[in-house]
Amino acid sequence: MDSEKKNGFYIILAIVIVIILGAWIFLGQDSTRDTDDSVAGSPTSSGSVSRIPKLAPALELTEKEKSGEVSEKKAEILARVHSGTPLTEEEKGEIGGIMLIKAGIYKFSEAERVAIFKALSK
Repeated sequence: MDSEKKNGFYIILAIVIVIILGAWIFLGQDSTRDTDDSVAGSPTSSGSVSRIPKLAPALELTEKEKSGEVSEKKAEILARVHSGTPLTEEEKGEIGGIMLIKAGIYKFSEAERVAIFKALSK
């Protein structure tokens, strides 16, 4: 029964993080628009407006992540999580994005995931 409550907590936490990240990505597009034509809402060469969302740069894979060299960043995240000080909103967004999109690359253990989600919920 206790594990069912934990699973429910993680599901609810994941849904909340997805909603927050979705709002941050899609609603923040207008204020962070580049001059690049590939940005959502920018006119295309045909004059129409593109509605395809572009991922936030923080959510795209870095060269180190593509090559699987994430031990340094993983250690940085775990040190920050275990520091005991609350995460800033920026850190929550970055770490939450990693947990939702890039967790397979980082290969966090169950204990590490629990600690990270606990820090994200503070």
